[in-house]
Amino acid sequence: MVSSPKRIFCYGDSLTAGSSPPLDPLFPYGPHLEQELNQSLQSSALSSSSSSSSSESESGVVVRWRGLPGWTASAMVEYMNDSTIGLRSALDAIRNPSISIVIILAGTNDIGSITSSMFDSRNSDLDESNNNNMESVKLVMDPIVRLHKTCLDCIGDSGRKDMQTLAVGIPGSAWQERNSNAAQLCADVNDALRQFAASEERVTYTDFPFLYQSDDIKWSSDGLHLSPEGYETLGKCLAQSVKEMCMEK
Repeated sequence: MVSSPKRIFCYGDSLTAGSSPPLDPLFPYGPHLEQELNQSLQSSALSSSSSSSSSESESGVVVRWRGLPGWTASAMVEYMNDSTIGLRSALDAIRNPSISIVIILAGTNDIGSITSSMFDSRNSDLDESNNNNMESVKLVMDPIVRLHKTCLDCIGDSGRKDMQTLAVGIPGSAWQERNSNAAQLCADVNDALRQFAASEERVTYTDFPFLYQSDDIKWSSDGLHLSPEGYETLGKCLAQSVKEMCMEK
């Protein structure tokens, strides 16, 4: 007997869509994640086949994605129920089997939008700067948390709320290297994401797997997006977190 495939859904902005300026095609990390997971599954099956007497075998992992270039997390929440781009519509549409894990990578555009009009905090009053930063963290975090909780509240084919989510930390960028407010906000949001995941049984946090470096082949020349090689690396790196989540379930 062959079991149903596990379904993984990736949701986010252009880093999920696979934008890589100045190149026109998209290079989503989803296919690389799927390939890495299935290769690992095949290796595990081969190594255990001689000692296993089970009649049921895994049929693999299917990864799908929906990336919205230029979108903030707050906009994703606003259009949550949209039939073509909304997160909830995707969760409801993918059934038999339903989604096991949702990977959410969002917040980069929120940070850019919030900090683009800020002056450098190194020249500001410390108390005022801290207050502004806490408010900014909340502006970024609240919609990201709502995206995760929408997944957690989803009832799967089993009739239970058993979907898991993976919160991926917001990566660095050229903008963050130039703007201390953006860099600090990114670090604080990632800390808040880590704390949120620790408080929710079905949420896992993972840092973005590599740092921003202007001369790194994994980054696009615009200093914000990844190169095709970067998206491939991202997919392969996230596979490890997904495998650990599947084993813990």
